[in-house]
Parts: sequence; C-alpha cells; structure tokens
Amino acid sequence: MNRRVVAAIDGSPASVAAADWAARQALCRNLPLSLVYVSPERPSGEAIPVSTAAPRGGVSRLISEEAHRDMVHSELEILTVQLEGNPRKVLLREAAGAEMLVLGSRPLGSSGGFVLGGLGLHLAAHADQPVIIVRQREEAEGGRVGEPVHAPIMLLGLDTENRADDLIDFAFRAAQAAGAGLRIVGAAAPPVFPLHHFVPVSPEERVRLEERERPALERALEGWAEKFPEVQVDTAIVVGHADEVLVDESRGADLVIVGRRRTVGPHHLGAVAHAVVHHAPCSVAVVPHN
Repeated sequence: MNRRVVAAIDGSPASVAAADWAARQALCRNLPLSLVYVSPERPSGEAIPVSTAAPRGGVSRLISEEAHRDMVHSELEILTVQLEGNPRKVLLREAAGAEMLVLGSRPLGSSGGFVLGGLGLHLAAHADQPVIIVRQREEAEGGRVGEPVHAPIMLLGLDTENRADDLIDFAFRAAQAAGAGLRIVGAAAPPVFPLHHFVPVSPEERVRLEERERPALERALEGWAEKFPEVQVDTAIVVGHADEVLVDESRGADLVIVGRRRTVGPHHLGAVAHAVVHHAPCSVAVVPHN
C-alpha cells in the first residue's frame, strides 16, 4: 500500500485551505503529501483548466506555489502530480491506497454550509478512503487559511446501533495527529406520530432517552480511550434527529466526522452524511465503513 495523504488542487483559495490541512495531517502522520491537479479533457482531447484561478505560468507553477504556501515544513515530503482525464476517475485512482483524500469547498456565506459540486459528492460517495472536505476559513479570523485559531475540536457522529470500528479509529487517529479534543455524540430519536412528526419531549423524557442510549455508546467506545490516552474525549447523547443534531453540534467544531456504510448499497452517501456535508458550518470527513 502506497500510504500517503492526497489533496486535490486547482489554484482556488479553497484548494489552498485543503492543501494546508492535508499537509498538517501528513506531517503528523509522518506520511508524504501528494498534490494532484487534474485537467479534464474536451471530447476533442483539448485539455481545459479545472479553475480559472490557475496562473498564466501554467499548471507547474500553480503546483509549485501550492506546495510552498504556509504549509511548508522541511521534514514533509511533497509529491506533485499533474494529470489529464475525467477528474472523478483520476482522483479515485490517485486516492487508492492513500490514508485520505482532501478537497476544498468554499462556505456559502452567512447561511453557513458548503458549496460542494457533483465532483465532491461523487468522491465522498465512491472513494474507498476517507474523504475530507475542508472549508475555506477567512483570514479575518486571525489565523492562516485552514488553520483554527483555538484549540481544535473534532466531532464524531456515532450510530450506536451499528458497529463502526473503522470510523472510530479514523476519528481517534485524526484527533491524535491534530492534537485535538474529540467529542463523540450519539443521537437519540424522540418518539414520532404515525405521520412521522416528532412528539414534543419533556425534560423528564429527554433524560430517559439519554439514559437509555448511553450504555450502547459506552459499549461502542470500550477500549478506545485506553488505545489513545493522549486524546481528550467528551461523550454525549443528544435527543433529536441525527442529521440535525450533528449540524447543530458542529457549530463548535473544526471537523465533523460521519460514516458511510458500504453495506447500505453501492455508492450510497446516506441521508445523515449528505445533510452534514451540505449544512455543517465546518469541515467534514466522510469515512466509509462496513
């Protein structure tokens, strides 16, 4: 397995944020970083640029500039790749065997969420590796693009009814590499009327639902804190629909991690992951698991 971190670049500010995030993960994991630029081809075979932000000096200059932004570290091995073809197929092929595939996505503005096109959705639904969609941070926040200005927090959304060791392992390793705290949240769905309307939940019922779900969450996490003792872990059961819970909880996080079950169906992103990818106001990792 050619272990590495792969970042797709196109010269846009969102691409810079993705490359910077990927570089930090690669450095912490002692892995090389591959920066991949893909030029799709017209039916005639004439290559067209992925982004109008590409500099006039050509793709080689773009890759060089991207590789030497804020993410430069003397001990980080950076590989640069320029390819032509269908971006979906090329990036899936380049990500094969990698630790993760990192993409950029710009925020929608005051409404929050991501601008994520068909390419990002396709990769998140099809890749065999975790796909990280990095939101471009504003430099006005006081830090470099893609860099949190506070102690980083990662949020893991966990379905306690399904075992997901690959998902949990990724979350702990990502938090360990970033020196981040890890908040693990399970959603407890309230009762519903026959027409699928939620029943208002009293404070007493809320406590009962939380207590009912907590043992399953604790069983799912047995042994993980001991395996990663340096990761500070906080767990919670939150009453509500899973996608709404995670979007709300993600407002205080730097990265929200959700799973995509391979066994649900071929190339199926899932309703919860789909909602989080589009509406969470922070970066998102979609992790395939059995």
